[in-house]
Amino acid sequence: MGQQCKIQNNVSVYKGVTLEDGVFCGPSMVFTNIYNPRAEIRKMDQLRPTLVKKGATLGANCTIVCGATIGRYAFVGAGAVVNRNVSDHALVVGNPGRRIGWVCECGERLTDDLECLACDKSYEKCDSGIKEKFSHTEPQRTQR
Repeated sequence: MGQQCKIQNNVSVYKGVTLEDGVFCGPSMVFTNIYNPRAEIRKMDQLRPTLVKKGATLGANCTIVCGATIGRYAFVGAGAVVNRNVSDHALVVGNPGRRIGWVCECGERLTDDLECLACDKSYEKCDSGIKEKFSHTEPQRTQR
């Protein structure tokens, strides 16, 4: 478990689950660690790791099925069931969980143009989902 994580009531973080810094686990959300458990058959050798990357939010009563990676600053809505990888900054809801939009690092939903109306950050698509787009008006570093 990383630094500044917040684990709400009734959440168990099992063997095989890794939380990077700043992850929020909402009340009664669930991690699994064995894909097809049986009470009578010991399967701990079949553990599938789950990685929750920096700054992700896992809403109340959501379920994260083992083997998934939740991207940086992704937002899993309350009650969602995630059974596959989630891209960076993705907003995921439903059962099965599916992306319905994108969220800013500050947690607010982005516009269709990938802009945050709350903190004025802009994003662009990339291989891992989206990433912050830096303004062309930022001061240029002088070379020596």
